[in-house]
Amino acid sequence: MENLSKYIENKNFILWVFQPNAELELWWTRFETDHPEEKRNLVMARKVLRQFRTTNQSLTEAEKIDLFSGILKQVEEKEKSRKLWHLTHAMLKYAAVALLFFAIGATLFYKKDRFNPQFFGQDVSEPNLSGNAKLIRANGEDILLKQEKSVLKYQADGKLVVNNDTLAPDLTKKVSRLAMNQLIIPYGKTSVITLPDGTRVHLNAGSKLTYPDQFDGQSREVYLLGEAFFDVTHDSQHPFVVQTNDFRVKVLGTRFNLSAYPTDSVFETVLAEGKVSLELNSAGLFDRSVVLEPDQMASFYRSTKETTLSKVDADNYILWTDGLLKFESTDLSRITKKLERFYNVTFHYKDPLLGGLRITGKLELKEDLNEVFVRIAKAANVTIARKGETQYEISN
Repeated sequence: MENLSKYIENKNFILWVFQPNAELELWWTRFETDHPEEKRNLVMARKVLRQFRTTNQSLTEAEKIDLFSGILKQVEEKEKSRKLWHLTHAMLKYAAVALLFFAIGATLFYKKDRFNPQFFGQDVSEPNLSGNAKLIRANGEDILLKQEKSVLKYQADGKLVVNNDTLAPDLTKKVSRLAMNQLIIPYGKTSVITLPDGTRVHLNAGSKLTYPDQFDGQSREVYLLGEAFFDVTHDSQHPFVVQTNDFRVKVLGTRFNLSAYPTDSVFETVLAEGKVSLELNSAGLFDRSVVLEPDQMASFYRSTKETTLSKVDADNYILWTDGLLKFESTDLSRITKKLERFYNVTFHYKDPLLGGLRITGKLELKEDLNEVFVRIAKAANVTIARKGETQYEISN
């Protein structure tokens, strides 16, 4: 047993312990079944949360956070050399102090994790399989999208138009309020969808958008894996929020591009018009959001959880919606990764250092694939040779 904090600092675990519901109970039960090696951790984490609850409010919130963090480390260090009952004894020994942390219940954790529980349990893998795109409706119905670029639009009457075919509204009673639609776009495909509020979303290859049939509540929230360009319908009373695995982008009405592929080390948000703010899902109570202005890019580095701002030409980052790719002094490896997703191919570098070559140029992605590769090879002064049906090798 180790690392109890990964559960004690998890918003949905805390909700399950203190405010359980059917959805959370089902998810954590399945998690325990799929990960039997974690059962002991789960049991002990629940004991920790329940034993550390109190009404004492003598410390400030900042002091409670620092105190509880230190106590967790002590508890976990003791487990390395003691048995389960010894760990329980150690927790009780420190409980008189640690209980103070939960003076206001679990609300401190709720503030630390901004991830919307509606999207909890979503598959976080990148949809890189070949084949057709598809829409999985909230009622479980699968709709195959065979076109290279599918077009979907929700009408005011609730009907959904898919590539000129009109579908009736999903009137099936939902099994759960957490049920969502999933638009899954594999490598080699793209899609454009107009959401129920009129927001238009261009979804790039290897991406998935999760969204409801109708937006309700105080905000309009969707969940993105991959890359998308959003043209958001303005609604001052209901902010539009794009949730990713690491952070969320909040807007009122604006145009921006968000690239958040699970396999990428850097997530990029580029603002074309309006204003957006970025908030980390796991932000502390005193962490501030990052606000972007037009022609700014926020680069979020997943390894360090740091975000940097830079001045860019936003048009260069949204040209892909028109089948164009423009880049300035960009690593060859980043360009080939975009091409892998767009054309559903794979590249192998004979010398890994070649991936660090920086090139500048513009590509018409609608051109013949081989012609595109010839242009890339010329710009980088390398050779691109076909090694299989969809495999290519890059060498000097």
